Amino acid sequence: MVSLSQLAQSATETVHALIRRWPLVLALLLAGGWIWFAVSLSDVQGRMDLPWAYSIRMTCEDDPEAALWHGGCERIEVDIAKTGRPGFLDLYNAFVTVHHAPGPREASAARFADAQADPAFDVRATLAGQRYGLASVLPEFEGVRTRAHAEAVKDAIDVRDRALLVIGRAGLGVDALIAGALANLVHPGAMVDGARQYAAILMGTAKKSDFATGVSERR
Repeated sequence: MVSLSQLAQSATETVHALIRRWPLVLALLLAGGWIWFAVSLSDVQGRMDLPWAYSIRMTCEDDPEAALWHGGCERIEVDIAKTGRPGFLDLYNAFVTVHHAPGPREASAARFADAQADPAFDVRATLAGQRYGLASVLPEFEGVRTRAHAEAVKDAIDVRDRALLVIGRAGLGVDALIAGALANLVHPGAMVDGARQYAAILMGTAKKSDFATGVSERR
């Protein structure tokens, strides 16, 4: 049997070995913490994405008053109709699109920054009867002054919504968790932003949903 003194000696030697190799130990701890944070962020992102994906489906469902907001649903109807679990690469690309690529407003802002405003263009009238005119989506059209710019934002929203539908089909599966974590690790800038937002949540200056979406920055 192993005596108590032998166990104590073994523990002491282990501690001394860790002290001698403290740079390696510190690096491993930091790497492990970074990976843990990527996984944790992926979990929060996935949980926030699922109701978002559901809302897209619900918006485009048949309804007696569907004419009030159904415009544009035909552009993603193929994606809504898809069934079955998406592949890992599809999930990874979906997480990159939703959480690491520029949002619909930002993606087109530079392209149309110098465009002359069309005095006859009314963004709200243009989006009337369309899903793009819903209160949750309308902020993406802030600063839009021409029809061409509005169409570019709509195209970008479609891309994001297709990605959300992919994540929605995967649910809270392990493959989605890993795909999201990998996307976070590949985009360290987003990880830093996530850490900053997490600190803001702890200090009470942001909501947990902001942890995944970054909404607090756009308020």
